[in-house]
Amino acid sequence: MMSFRPTGLSSAAKRIRRILDPAYPLCREDVIWVLHFVQKKVALKDPALLDLSKPRLLQNFNSYCEAALLLLGSGNHIHTKNHDIRTCLLEAMHGLPELAEAHSPSQARTVESLISPPANGNHSSSPE
Repeated sequence: MMSFRPTGLSSAAKRIRRILDPAYPLCREDVIWVLHFVQKKVALKDPALLDLSKPRLLQNFNSYCEAALLLLGSGNHIHTKNHDIRTCLLEAMHGLPELAEAHSPSQARTVESLISPPANGNHSSSPE
C-alpha cells in the first residue's frame, strides 16, 4: 500500500504563496520573479495555459502587462502599490498549476499522487 505522506509544495508554489501573502512585504525581485515565471510558462507552451480560452488568455496578458507597468512606475516605492501588483500577478498566473497548488495546501502533492494518479479520476462515493 502506498504512503500518503505529503511531499510538500513545490518550490515555485511556496514562493508564489509567500508573494501573494498580504502580510509579506513585496519587493521588486518578487515581481520580476513572477513575471519571468509566467514568461517561461508561456514560452514552453504550458498545457495548462493552452487549455484557457482566448478571452482568459487576453486577461492574463493584460494583467501581466499591468503588473510590469506598475513595477516600472513604482520606483523605490513598490510598497505603495502592493495590493494592485499582487492582484495583477494573481490574474497573470491564472490557470497555472503552481498557483492552484499555492492556494490549496490541503491538496499538496503526495507520494502516491506523484507516482500513480487515479485512472478514472472518480473518488466520490454515493451518499446513502
